[in-house]
Amino acid sequence: MKKMRLLVIVSLMLVAVIQSYTQQKSFKCGQWRWDIKTLTDKDGAGLLKAKPVVMNFDRFLDAKAPRTLNEKSSKDKTQPRFPSEKEVVEITAYITTITIAEDDHDFKLVLKSPDSDATMLGELPNPNCSSLDKFPIQRTQFKQTWKVLSGIMDKINGNNKPIKVKITGVRFWDAPQGEHGASSNGLEIHPILKVTILPD
Repeated sequence: MKKMRLLVIVSLMLVAVIQSYTQQKSFKCGQWRWDIKTLTDKDGAGLLKAKPVVMNFDRFLDAKAPRTLNEKSSKDKTQPRFPSEKEVVEITAYITTITIAEDDHDFKLVLKSPDSDATMLGELPNPNCSSLDKFPIQRTQFKQTWKVLSGIMDKINGNNKPIKVKITGVRFWDAPQGEHGASSNGLEIHPILKVTILPD
């Protein structure tokens, strides 16, 4: 009987170790302007220390795109950071939905304005992406935010109600693809650096 218990305990420990390894093992994620999305370009690391500019959601969305990006363009796929993407912003929004994208494993949030029906996307790269293997500072930051968003995802799935938050992140121009909740001009917050739940 003691041997059986010991065998069960050892088996459970082995399963836990394997699960832990699987969760920590890095894997390949996205490609589209990926160094910009993950702050692994030459200007990215500095944005982690930048003071956020507090902005109104709707005014944030009023910004004009530096150029219209095309999802199928190989040149646009590697477009370097635009000057307007060298800014960390802080906005108040409602998270209406939150999912993990199948293609690049990002956390994908649909954000809604507190003052209008305007929406946009906010995203956080998966901290286990292999492109972060040589960027421990970015990975650590994304892991911390990933934990917070995991809790928020559970809350939204549990009560199916939008959650009011303060979001800090980097302005990002994406190629408009007509995704649910996306802004018409392709403006997003990507990556999200910090999320704080606010009283509604």
